Amino acid sequence: MTPPKIAPPSGSAPPAGLTRKAFLGLSAGAAAAAAFAPQAMAQTPKPAASPRGPARRTLIRGADLLTMDPLNKELQATDVLVENGKIAAIGKRLPAGDAEVIEARGMILMPGMIDGHRHMWHGLDAGRIVKAEPNAYAKGYIGWQRRTMACMTPEDNYLAELIGGLQAIDAGVTTVLDYAHGQPTEEKALAAARGVKDSGVAGWFTFQLGRATAFGPGSTISTARVHADLNTTTETNWKTVERLQKELFSDSNGLLQLGLAPSNATGRPVAEVRKEWERARATGVKMIAAHVHKTAQPQPAGTIGHRGSGIVDLHEAGLLGPDYHASHGNRLTDDELKMLRDTGGMLCATVVGEFPYMMTPHLMASAHGRARHAGVATGIGIDVNSVLQQDYFEHVRCAFLSLFLEPEGREIVRDYKSEDTLDFATALGAKAVRLGNVTGSLTVGKRADLVLLRTDRIGFAMLGSLADRVMNFASQADIDSVWVAGTARKRHGKMLGVDWAKLKAQQVAAQQRIGPQQASITFTT
Repeated sequence: MTPPKIAPPSGSAPPAGLTRKAFLGLSAGAAAAAAFAPQAMAQTPKPAASPRGPARRTLIRGADLLTMDPLNKELQATDVLVENGKIAAIGKRLPAGDAEVIEARGMILMPGMIDGHRHMWHGLDAGRIVKAEPNAYAKGYIGWQRRTMACMTPEDNYLAELIGGLQAIDAGVTTVLDYAHGQPTEEKALAAARGVKDSGVAGWFTFQLGRATAFGPGSTISTARVHADLNTTTETNWKTVERLQKELFSDSNGLLQLGLAPSNATGRPVAEVRKEWERARATGVKMIAAHVHKTAQPQPAGTIGHRGSGIVDLHEAGLLGPDYHASHGNRLTDDELKMLRDTGGMLCATVVGEFPYMMTPHLMASAHGRARHAGVATGIGIDVNSVLQQDYFEHVRCAFLSLFLEPEGREIVRDYKSEDTLDFATALGAKAVRLGNVTGSLTVGKRADLVLLRTDRIGFAMLGSLADRVMNFASQADIDSVWVAGTARKRHGKMLGVDWAKLKAQQVAAQQRIGPQQASITFTT
C-alpha cells in the first residue's frame, strides 16, 4: 500500500476514559461501546442487531435474485425464506406463516459480499491519512503504522475495530478477513477482537504474530530495533493466542473465527519458519494468512524468498495447504499459482490497494485475474481502509478494470461477463476465505448473509442481466437492507442501533489524543 502520512493533529486531548483495570474487567456486553468511550460520550450503546432482536423467520418476497449460484443463476420475482440464520427456501409464493415479511418487488437480492483482506484497526484514522512520502519510517505509511500501534490503547483498538466492522456491513460486506497486525500486547489484541465481534460482521480475526513495541510516546529508537521487534514471535505472542482462543473464540460455530498470521517469513531460515508455522497449526486454527510479494532481490539460499515470492520455498518445506491464505500475491509466476492451486491455497488481491505497486517493477499489477484463471480460489479486499473508498462496489468494479493493466489480464478479460467479476466478491471470494460452503451465494442451506438493493434511483440501469446492472451501476447508496446470518443489520438504508455521530466523535477524540503522541516518537537509522 502507498505509504501515507498523518494530517496535522488539532484540538486538545479528550477527557480520560475508564481505567485500564476497569476496562480489562469488562466483557463484550451490551454496554461495551459505552465503556470504551471517553466519559463525555459514555452513553454510546453497543450497536443493536435489530430493535427487536433477530427475527426467527423472515420472508423476503418478490425480489429479483442474483444468486451467484451456478444452478439458480438469476431468478425473477422470487421469494427467499430465512429461518434460524440460514436460507431455508427459495421459490415462488412461499407461505409466510409467522415470518416477518419484507416486500421487495422490483429490488435485487444478492449475497453479502466478501472482503478477503482488510486491516480493520486502521479505521481509527480514517479520513486523516493523506498522501505518500518516500521516507517510510520518518513520514510514510510504515512510520504511521508503527507509531500508531504503539500509541493506541486497548480502548482505541476496540473502537477502531467496532467502527471497521460496522462500516463493512454498511457497505454490504458481511464477511471479512481482518488482518490484525497492529496489536502488540495481549490487552490490545483482545480489545480489538472484542470490537470486531461486537460489530456483528462475520469472518476471521487473523491475529499477527511477532508484534511487540519497545517504545511509546516520547521515545527515540532505531528503525532496526523496531523492525526486529515487529517481526519476532515470542512466548508473549503465543500466550495472546491462548487467551484469544479461550476467552473469545471457543465457539467453533461463531460468526467470527480466529486465524493466525505468522511473522514475516521473507529472509528467515526455512527451518525457523517451519517451526513457527507448525506451532501455529497445532493451535487448531483453520486459517494461516501471510502478506506475499515477489521480493525485490533474491534472499540467501536456505531462507524464504530465495526464489521468487517464497511460495516455492514454502511448498518445498511442506508448508502450503488448504488453510494457507496469501494476501496481495503480486507477480506470482504461473508455477507459483499452480502450487497454490494444487495444495488448496487461497489468494486475495486488494485491487485498489495494489495500484501503487504498478510503479514498482518487481511487483506490478494485481494478480487476481491470473490467479482465478489458474484455478486458485481468489478474492478481493480493501486493505488499508483508512485511505480507500468504503463503497465496496467500487472495489468490485476495479477488480475488472485493473485487469487491463497487464498483458495477461487483457487476454483473460476478453471472456469475462459481469458475474465473473462479481464472483471475486461473492461465491469465489467466500471460497478464498475458506467459507465457500457457508456463504457467498443464495443457496438453500447456506448462511443468510444478504444484501437487498433498491433500483429506483435515476441512473440505476433497468436493462441487462441482474449481474450487469449490479456490476456496472450499484453503489453503497442503493443498499436498502443487509442481513448477517439472518439478523437485520441495516434496513431502509440505515444501520440499526448505530449512532454514527457518537462513534465519529469518539474517533475524532482518539485521533486528537494520538496525533501529538505519534509526533513525539523519533525513529533513527
